[in-house]
Amino acid sequence: MEIERLRHSINHGPSSGQTRESAKGNGYPKKSPSMPNFHEKPFSSSNISEPVLNATVDSEHLSNISHVPSLTEGDASLSVIEMYGDEVESRRPEGNELDEEDEADSDDGELHNTAIPPTASIIPDSQYFDRYGFKKQSNFITEEEYNEWWEEYSQYCIRRKHKWKLFLEKSGLPMDNDSPNRFPSRSEKLKRYVRKGIPAEWRGNAWWYFARGQDKLNKNRGIYDKLLLKMDDLLKSKSKSLPDLDIIERDLNRTFPDNIHFQKETFQVHDPPMIKSLRRVLVAFSLYNPKIGYCQSMNFLAGLLLLFMDEERAFWMLVIITSRYLPGVHNVNLEGVNVDQGVLMLCVKEYLPEIWQYLVPPLPKHHSHSSFSGSSPSSLGNNDFLYKLPPITLCTASWFMSCFVGILPVEGTLRVWDCLFYEESHFLFKASLAIFKLCEPELMQLRPLKSSKSHNGGQRGSSMSNGESEMEVFQVIQTFPKQMINPNDIFDKVIFKRRVSLNKLDQDEVDRCRKYVASQRLKYKHYSEIMGTGHRNNTNGIGIASASPTTGTGDNRDSKMAGDIINDALSSEVYGFKKGLSGVHWNNSIKAKVKQMRKKKG
Repeated sequence: MEIERLRHSINHGPSSGQTRESAKGNGYPKKSPSMPNFHEKPFSSSNISEPVLNATVDSEHLSNISHVPSLTEGDASLSVIEMYGDEVESRRPEGNELDEEDEADSDDGELHNTAIPPTASIIPDSQYFDRYGFKKQSNFITEEEYNEWWEEYSQYCIRRKHKWKLFLEKSGLPMDNDSPNRFPSRSEKLKRYVRKGIPAEWRGNAWWYFARGQDKLNKNRGIYDKLLLKMDDLLKSKSKSLPDLDIIERDLNRTFPDNIHFQKETFQVHDPPMIKSLRRVLVAFSLYNPKIGYCQSMNFLAGLLLLFMDEERAFWMLVIITSRYLPGVHNVNLEGVNVDQGVLMLCVKEYLPEIWQYLVPPLPKHHSHSSFSGSSPSSLGNNDFLYKLPPITLCTASWFMSCFVGILPVEGTLRVWDCLFYEESHFLFKASLAIFKLCEPELMQLRPLKSSKSHNGGQRGSSMSNGESEMEVFQVIQTFPKQMINPNDIFDKVIFKRRVSLNKLDQDEVDRCRKYVASQRLKYKHYSEIMGTGHRNNTNGIGIASASPTTGTGDNRDSKMAGDIINDALSSEVYGFKKGLSGVHWNNSIKAKVKQMRKKKG
């Protein structure tokens, strides 16, 4: 029983007897039993490259490990990082610092050869899990591929944390026992540092700081505790039912099935602390915001937050994500998802025109309007793809609903979250465009989509071939990001490339796009109802379905005429992306140089 208690304590943080209030005195935020703690270092080595505990523990094996100190109740609050190793403590000799330029942009130097000491693994299968408790191997990445990548990426983490420490010291910010609660003021340098990755054990505090979570909490003191009391009352009351509880319970054990912190072990009778915390956060949110209630994918958002912060903070971060970063995305009608997918398609059309023909079929000739005869190619035709979203959005919709949880490997997801909370929601679109950009070579090997006229009674073969092409594209887009084990590929190959046009996208542009797409979709719905074309909301929440063909040819003709009128009415409202000023400055500098050359010749 003692071994089981020890196993349970190390895997799941503080013992169940420790309340959230009892953590106030140590200077850290009040904790839930499952909150990871990044401040205690019970092991002699601060750099642990392999998990310490995982599957079965036998007392004889434990007794043979001489270098692991005995753990007491005070040591029970181990974090995920302590368990699985962050490899972020730098051993760089003092007085051997990089200069400002190298310190900011270079990841080379002496630290590149920093050795990570081997770890004596207590459990034979401990090597199968990463530092967060997720299985290294997936359907798309082998354990060997993960280990090969991690050997290099762990050194990258060491270098980045060393630079973060120097940055904070120069900014006059305290480290607070290696747990900074404040970060430098917003700047291009800070944005670059965030994009290169926040140290893993600082992420909870950093996300909270950048998302202005403390302001939200200060305005709502005691609300979370009141919601938990209300939850308890509803559970005890036989006459009242708890909203969404059945759906939440169903999804609890589906949350991160490949993470040991969310799975019930064989010796456990009750749910592990992490599942209990997740239940409380999700139920509290459904009580706090009944207009949204509980929506699938929220369990993954809250679950990932709980790996880095306590329950109360995770709850308010979920509120912030669903209201500020993903407005309307988790509403009952999922219209926010449709709007964001429309924005994404507009961005693909604008910034990645080369792959547009692989995602959306070209318009039939009769859809070309005379009013566009002098327009640029990017604005030709109407916005059918905004009203009836292309099939590929069935894949990309989950990118936004889960903020890439389960889409990218976990390290890539965390890097996207770093940028999301610092740069706002436009980074989700930028990351999506970056993925499209990286898989462009694979898409270019497929057949472009053809103009489909099957809904007008002709070229049925074209529609069938499009279906095959769409499936091939769907397969590429669905599997490609899951294979992106190295998150630096997104940043070094795309995001940090200033000449890549998609990097012009900013939050103001995304906000404008959202308003435009929402307005266009609403107008289309109203026009369709007025014209009686039979358009209706698609039951799967993705797009507005086209009118179904009717039996009579006259009805078909009337429906087509009504559709053309609607398209004509809306097609004149073409969205125009604002252009960056870099080209203007470049042209002005060229003009200035030409003038200087002329003066010299004169």
